[in-house]
Amino acid sequence: MKKVVLLIVIALIAALGLGRWMAADSGYVLVIRDDFSMDTTLGFVVLMLIVSAVALVVLTLLGNAAWNTLEPLRATRRWKKAVAARRLRSGFLQLVDGELDKSERLLVAAGEDGDWPLLAWLLAAEAAQEQENVEATQRYLEKAGSDHRGRLVAGLMKARFALDDGYPDQAREELKVLADMAPRNKRILRTYAQVLESQRDWIALCKLMPRLKRAFGDGESRRERRAWLALLQETARKPGFNDADSRREELRKLWKDVPVQLKNDPAMVARYTGFLAQLGGGKGALNLVREQLDRQWDDRLPPVLEAIDEVSPDELLQILERWLEQRPGNAAVLITAGRVALKARLWGKAQGFFEAAANSSQSATALAELSRLYQALGDSSKAMKTFEKRLDKLQGELPALPMPDKAV
Repeated sequence: MKKVVLLIVIALIAALGLGRWMAADSGYVLVIRDDFSMDTTLGFVVLMLIVSAVALVVLTLLGNAAWNTLEPLRATRRWKKAVAARRLRSGFLQLVDGELDKSERLLVAAGEDGDWPLLAWLLAAEAAQEQENVEATQRYLEKAGSDHRGRLVAGLMKARFALDDGYPDQAREELKVLADMAPRNKRILRTYAQVLESQRDWIALCKLMPRLKRAFGDGESRRERRAWLALLQETARKPGFNDADSRREELRKLWKDVPVQLKNDPAMVARYTGFLAQLGGGKGALNLVREQLDRQWDDRLPPVLEAIDEVSPDELLQILERWLEQRPGNAAVLITAGRVALKARLWGKAQGFFEAAANSSQSATALAELSRLYQALGDSSKAMKTFEKRLDKLQGELPALPMPDKAV
């Protein structure tokens, strides 16, 4: 727009200058050819030249338009494109209405001759897929993928069809190629992550997480947390891996790769330290639990101490009792202290911890432990009463449903 305005201004200035020059002296032009002669002013000649130039340009444009309209090859091509456009619209409407066979035929014809072959082939593949014609579906997707703009969307559709047909491995292979081709494509990344999660391939999903987080931000934090928790569990419980020392070292090596923000997540720390303690790394697990609780208290962490065998129960009880001084009546600490006391064979102390936990929270776990301890100590009456309390606690958590009448 600025260029057009500038050209108009220049033309006006030139016209003004030419007009003033002609007004000062109109000039004289004499043309003689054989017996023909013509004389006129210079201004008239300049005006005729300008008019002739404009007329030549207009005639050229009109002639070109007329040729484009009447030239047989181009007219045929335009007619084919118009027919293809109608077929594309009709094919789409037929697809929406469920007329799959008609839709496929119209869309294939539109793909051969139309201006929108990519759209036509993709819709044709959808129609063929609905008819379970796998060969035709693949053929149409190959045609769509031959367009450089259609490679990604055709591949994505191919992966989706493979998932619908129950072939997740094929979908995964296709999505991996697409993710490498377009590392920032959100649809591809999200679909690829969903496939990896459905296959429970936590290693591949954790490797993909940095790209997912760059694409979606904090929206992928829950998936990341879920994947790392599952990978920790998978590593600790790897089948056929009976050497506890080797598993413990592999678990520690994996922990180094866990993102920094997740290393401060209480659930993550609880799971890691719990497995570490079970595999003979009790001292390291205890240190991590204490460091995490110093930063942020969480009731999921004290129970880790139950699995620690490398630290004496008396020392563990001292730590738990210090925590109870800071948080009197905390059920998680009380139940853990009771279980550690059982490991130390301190029956009276264990009973006191369980009773305190049952009185403070009516925890079903505390009641179950207390009932079991009463039974082991020979106090069947207290064991039965405590067990009944536990049943009442559990029944209170059940949904209200019709029950049979005792009389019936």
